[in-house]
Amino acid sequence: MLSGALLKDSFDRPQLDTNLWSRPQWLVENHKTIGVKIEDGHLLISGLSRPKGGSHQYAGILSKYFRDTDVVLAAEVQVQSPFEGSGRIQHMVHLCSGDYPDFFTEIIFGKIAGADTPRWYSAYVARIWEYSGFGTYLEPTQPATERENARWHTVVLTHDGTTSKTQNYLVADGKWLPIGPEHTVRFNHTHVELKVDVNVPNVPIRTIMDNVRLYPNPAHNPVTIVVYTGVSGGKPKTPIHNQRIRILEEGSKQLLGDALTDEGGEARVSLRADVLYPVAARITVSDGTTLIGCSLPGRSEDHSLGRHNADCPGQDSAERR
Repeated sequence: MLSGALLKDSFDRPQLDTNLWSRPQWLVENHKTIGVKIEDGHLLISGLSRPKGGSHQYAGILSKYFRDTDVVLAAEVQVQSPFEGSGRIQHMVHLCSGDYPDFFTEIIFGKIAGADTPRWYSAYVARIWEYSGFGTYLEPTQPATERENARWHTVVLTHDGTTSKTQNYLVADGKWLPIGPEHTVRFNHTHVELKVDVNVPNVPIRTIMDNVRLYPNPAHNPVTIVVYTGVSGGKPKTPIHNQRIRILEEGSKQLLGDALTDEGGEARVSLRADVLYPVAARITVSDGTTLIGCSLPGRSEDHSLGRHNADCPGQDSAERR
């Protein structure tokens, strides 16, 4: 089973994985009192804010660079900072081109200024010196759930590598809620930044992040499944052409995608884009009416499942249908 994920980190190591992440000087100098570390299997950004400037007072980490631009970024966030004081207090997951001009999109929980009520919103830079969402909120925003400090929240940022269309989401109760408007951001490569932006002094910043993954956009990157049944007399032992391949989410049995094999036994299965990957999935093979076999449940690290054993003990009637 091969992973197609570009980046995946659940922060289970005792130290930050320096093959994936770095903390350059500009992310240190703004707040020398806000640190980054691994704690209890999560990424923790915390400390008392001591901003040295005004507008952009970031602290956090950034990932290595990736050539891929047709991507989905997902992460889990738990915000535990207070929101007292007048000014910017923001916790952000950020997808960036990373060079000049520094084009990016980000999803944020926090406030822009004054006595604003904290909320979920988006911001982006798609033109030089035009930071949309920096000074005013971009609709749609989502109000705070009032459980930010007690529950994990999943955020998703999608970028279409062909059209450059971008949309950010908060996933709540299984629904993808748009945060901010759809926008167009051109990338020539990508990287991830996990950070806070605080220009209010003496705020005890604390935000926790986990299960960060950057993976190819499933809308344009189908799974390749190959059916192989052995060879006898110069041909497959049993038919491999026009076999129906179905990929089902384990547990819910939700259909993620299906396709027919070609003469070589290969099927390219386009997956649903409104599903958060990785998923535990099962692959079934049938001739249209009769189940031939299925994979044992496995983890797809984004949506690239690789080759599986066609043995399928305990296949239930729902999957047979």
